[in-house]
Amino acid sequence: MRIHILNDRDPAAALRLSPQELAESAAASGLDAAGLVISEGDGSSYPDDADIVFACVKPDVSALKKKLPSLRWVQVISAGVEAIIPTLPGGVALTNASGVHGEKGGEFVLAAALMLNFRIPGFVSDKAAGKWQPLFETPARGKRVTLLGVGGIGSEATRRLLANGYHVTGVTRTGRADVDLDNCIATDALDSVLADTDVLVSTLPATPATRGLIDKRRLEILPERAGIVVVGRAAVIDYAVMADMLESGRLAGAVLDVFDIEPLPAGDRLWSCPNLIMTPHCSVDDHATYMAGCLSIFNDNLKRLENGEPLRNEVDPKLGY
Repeated sequence: MRIHILNDRDPAAALRLSPQELAESAAASGLDAAGLVISEGDGSSYPDDADIVFACVKPDVSALKKKLPSLRWVQVISAGVEAIIPTLPGGVALTNASGVHGEKGGEFVLAAALMLNFRIPGFVSDKAAGKWQPLFETPARGKRVTLLGVGGIGSEATRRLLANGYHVTGVTRTGRADVDLDNCIATDALDSVLADTDVLVSTLPATPATRGLIDKRRLEILPERAGIVVVGRAAVIDYAVMADMLESGRLAGAVLDVFDIEPLPAGDRLWSCPNLIMTPHCSVDDHATYMAGCLSIFNDNLKRLENGEPLRNEVDPKLGY
């Protein structure tokens, strides 16, 4: 197998991979690294015959296919692939890094849910305004989390939320999940649980089915005590309506890690929106271990490819993930 590593052109990029690192990882996983031909570049040139690309950037796969006629599989190091799918030609498999974010993402969701339970976003706004307004909230036990998406991050978040006494309802396309929940419903039943939600968490990718899922109508079903956490893609929730509701006190608070435009432009209303905590799209990534997790998926897929087995994390272009 001939593998080409496509690195970022910025030499200071946080996540880069060398041929030696890939070979050592493959050997450590039990693969015959001597049977791998590995090259590396930043897109300025390509080998003639690579059929696999390990992409540390979000590539235009159609353009890659023109440069690499034998290309049959691209592994990317991101979980979200909405920008890549439109470039995916027939005959090329795309696998993502879903699952790598699980541990840190699960911890962050728990931390955000606890912050919302104790009205921390409101206290941050009160501090900025010089207001002393004590609020005496009850513990988290028994509070209800509605979790949109129960994949890698959602599953880890569920375990931590349940361990801290939360009641968790998962919402998935099929109404099924691979982790134990208090309840799991299909997306078309979402309205039935919103009015009883204390924390609405979205880990969803941006797909044709998820864009605008939480619109004005659904936001207005939430009770005033509710808070919102978003660690998936911003396109799932109408941020403009959510900001209106935060400003008016119609929602208790929000913790957002992702935005439609990143970095968030100067002057965007979210910078001054009350009862809102923002993190700059870093809540679920851990650069110390991230590449090792991506390589674990990749090496597993190399074995699957050798054995003629289905690839792990293969993206379905129709579903968008």
